[in-house]
Amino acid sequence: MQILTGFHAIEERLRSAVSRAAPLPKGTRLLVTGSGPRIKAILLLASSLGLVPQRPAKPELDRLAPDNRGVALQFEEDEGAPEADLESFLAGAGEDALVLVLDHIEDPQNFGAILRSADIFAVDLVIAPKRRSAPLSDATARASAGALAHVPLTLVPNLAEALKRLAKAGFWRYAADMSGEEVASAELPRKCVLVLGNEGQGVSRLLREECDAALSIKQRGHVDSLNVSAAAAILMHEFRRRYPAP
Repeated sequence: MQILTGFHAIEERLRSAVSRAAPLPKGTRLLVTGSGPRIKAILLLASSLGLVPQRPAKPELDRLAPDNRGVALQFEEDEGAPEADLESFLAGAGEDALVLVLDHIEDPQNFGAILRSADIFAVDLVIAPKRRSAPLSDATARASAGALAHVPLTLVPNLAEALKRLAKAGFWRYAADMSGEEVASAELPRKCVLVLGNEGQGVSRLLREECDAALSIKQRGHVDSLNVSAAAAILMHEFRRRYPAP
């Protein structure tokens, strides 16, 4: 069972269903105990999807979703982001394409923030591992400000194998690493994969060896490094500065 309680996360999940003309997941329930402009907007979206709100007693909703702000979206299936399949993506990838590979990002706040930036910078695909990664939870959805409902995301059993398949499809693969070439002066290709590493360990040795090169961000100041979500946003921005999305 999945529960979303953030206004942004609920709104974007419903908007995504409207824009894709896709049915809501099995067992979807919109639980409402509050009122106000944001909840009214959610109710309008739900109505356009034929989703009739349920109005439990406030203590019941508080027990089910302690972080709720008067509304919660509950569903039985893990809908997550728009369904993506690596093989289908590779078959249809154009000459300009940006892919993110997240090497076991464990913090839901980081995962969500990266997805938010991925939506803003029109990333074509995000790849994450099925295991040892932040769950596609309410916390992730909140941190993504609803972007989880829009960014094409695929979960794979083996990141190294995914990088091999991307290389065969003509992508150049770059690990984010402090020892790499500064991104501002690097020659980024039009078909590009950015690999972002775990909060504590960085990009794993196996994936680093699989990449064609490494990229760094010039730093000033006193701290050792940027947060992974901040680094991801800077790298994505640099790619889109050179190759604007339509």
